[in-house]
Amino acid sequence: MRHHLALRPKLGYAEEGFLVEDASINWEETMFPWANLEAAAPILAAQGRELIEHFRFVLVGTMRRDGTPRISPVEARLVQGHLMLVMIPDTLKARDLLRDSRILVNSPITHPGDPNREFKLREATARVIEATSGWRPPDGWHFFALDIEEAVFLAWQNGLLDLTRWIRNRGLDSIRRPIAVLDEPEA
Repeated sequence: MRHHLALRPKLGYAEEGFLVEDASINWEETMFPWANLEAAAPILAAQGRELIEHFRFVLVGTMRRDGTPRISPVEARLVQGHLMLVMIPDTLKARDLLRDSRILVNSPITHPGDPNREFKLREATARVIEATSGWRPPDGWHFFALDIEEAVFLAWQNGLLDLTRWIRNRGLDSIRRPIAVLDEPEA
């Protein structure tokens, strides 16, 4: 059985669990998967991969029907050049993506201290890909791939923030700036 599919409206649609594809669509031109990020910004992608593979889940921001954001933890894997997210059927976050494919992805942050690291994907869209690898969610689960527009890696240590950002239509840039360092509370 194939998994439930979700696409951006201009790319196609799902019908009875099968992908119905517009023959005029060039999938390689319309989607920018993880493998393309690795080619465009290899160090940034490696930093993101390290956090994704370490935690094996990410926090995702989706849009509720009323336009307010919803934040949810989701299992994440890098599979055959795609960043994949799996969601249980009929969950609110999955319904959000089936209705509006825009998504924000953020690595978990387990403490507020210094040093720390964070990885984000902004302006991404969730889109279907057939489960062709050895990684198989249960039948009926939602199996999404991400079309990446912007990736950001932040690392802070000793009062300095290093931010590296890649934007699909602008390329890579980096900045370093001082940040506040809070003293530990006294016991």
